[in-house]
Amino acid sequence: MIKNIALSATLISTLALTPIAVHAVDPDYVEHITARTDGGQTYPVKLKKDGILTTKASFKPPVDIIVEAKTDSTNIRLSYAADQLIFNWEVDKNQLRVDGGPANGQHKFGAGLIPTKQYVTIRWLVLPTKQSVFVNGQLRFEHIGDYSSLDKPLSIFSSHGSEVMVRSIKVKQLPAANE
Repeated sequence: MIKNIALSATLISTLALTPIAVHAVDPDYVEHITARTDGGQTYPVKLKKDGILTTKASFKPPVDIIVEAKTDSTNIRLSYAADQLIFNWEVDKNQLRVDGGPANGQHKFGAGLIPTKQYVTIRWLVLPTKQSVFVNGQLRFEHIGDYSSLDKPLSIFSSHGSEVMVRSIKVKQLPAANE
């Protein structure tokens, strides 16, 4: 059992420290921008006002999700391990909002601001007992909690008049660690 726990810790450490550029060429990541519920075929995907983009596939932890997106002003919102994870929230752009899920209400001040009109890479690493959120390789949020029962698609959406462009949604199902 100690060996398996050490393996889990090594896996988590390796995933957290691996440069994002490696993921762009990793053949184990599956691009989901082409498989989405809205059936659209244009790339990047433009979400106007209260637009939403949802993957057809559902995901169970452990999973590594990488989204490349940009906003013209406020509100890039993602839904998976939270009902909504909000960057550039219209009320306080600096606050990372975490609404719903095991981390509900664990908003993080100073972690929500992203540049406007510039693509950012958002990485959402969700393990059965932890979620971590990175922006352009920088850790913005972590929470220890029970994520083991998640089995749902990823959604990206805009809100309050923002326009969001989604260039890529890459997902890698990670091997389950024996804990």
